[in-house]
Amino acid sequence: MHEKDWLDSALCDAEEPLPDAGFTLRVMQALPPRERREQRHDWILYGAAAASSAVVAVQFPVLPFLRVVQEAAQFTWLGAGVMLACMAGALLAEPLRRML
Repeated sequence: MHEKDWLDSALCDAEEPLPDAGFTLRVMQALPPRERREQRHDWILYGAAAASSAVVAVQFPVLPFLRVVQEAAQFTWLGAGVMLACMAGALLAEPLRRML
């Protein structure tokens, strides 16, 4: 067994945290407070993703795609629309949750 394997298994199998004489606590207290600036600009990324998706959607022939989906799976137009809405909801759920 290599030294790395032995050390990795010893650290992972430890029942209690290794004693560090308060080192971890001192390091965590010395860190600067977390800035929320990154989250304030998240809307720019989401807006850019939505704008680029809109550009692609305008250039993408949607009706032939819907016809293929309808013929392949025997969906009605309503079913195909619901399917696309569910796909869009799944893609947008996490970004919308973060924005709200």
